[in-house]
Amino acid sequence: MTGSDKPEKNRGGIDTNGNANPDEYRESPQPAADHRSRDSYSEKGYADDRSAGGGAESDAEPELKSEIDALMQRAEATMTLATAWSENFTRLVHLEFQRTLGAGKRIVVFALLLFFFAIALAISLCAGLGLLGYYFTQSVYIGFGIFLVSQFLIAAGLLLSINGLRKLLGFEESKKQAREALNDVTALFKQTD
Repeated sequence: MTGSDKPEKNRGGIDTNGNANPDEYRESPQPAADHRSRDSYSEKGYADDRSAGGGAESDAEPELKSEIDALMQRAEATMTLATAWSENFTRLVHLEFQRTLGAGKRIVVFALLLFFFAIALAISLCAGLGLLGYYFTQSVYIGFGIFLVSQFLIAAGLLLSINGLRKLLGFEESKKQAREALNDVTALFKQTD
């Protein structure tokens, strides 16, 4: 038989001459009755109905699935970005904290140096005033007296400043408000008795 002389085959491996090929029966995983069963027909009919009238639903399902996949990918990317950002932010805070500690240590050292420098400056100013007193009066006693008086004046000014600042210490107004509130509450309870 040539290519055009071959008999045509229908479902189930039987050609138009009525000859059966057993190899083709083995290829089909479903029995022949399945193809003609009522369930198969109804499913096929349902699928045909769905494709004819409800094609938009079947097209919408893949679109919905692709949108959900896109949203999930965005969520994963956002979570990855947020995780990376939080790690970088934590590292930044740690580095800034280390920098702040280092700067704080230097500030304390410089403040101590400034404290001793301020003391030396005050003594130098007092000595300069004493030296000017000695220069104009040519008396060592007057120069030394000016030196001591200037130191006493600086000390007295500092003590007056400290006393003025002591008045600002404490919570006088808060205590006054608390006492007034306590008096109001006690007066309210006394009236109800």
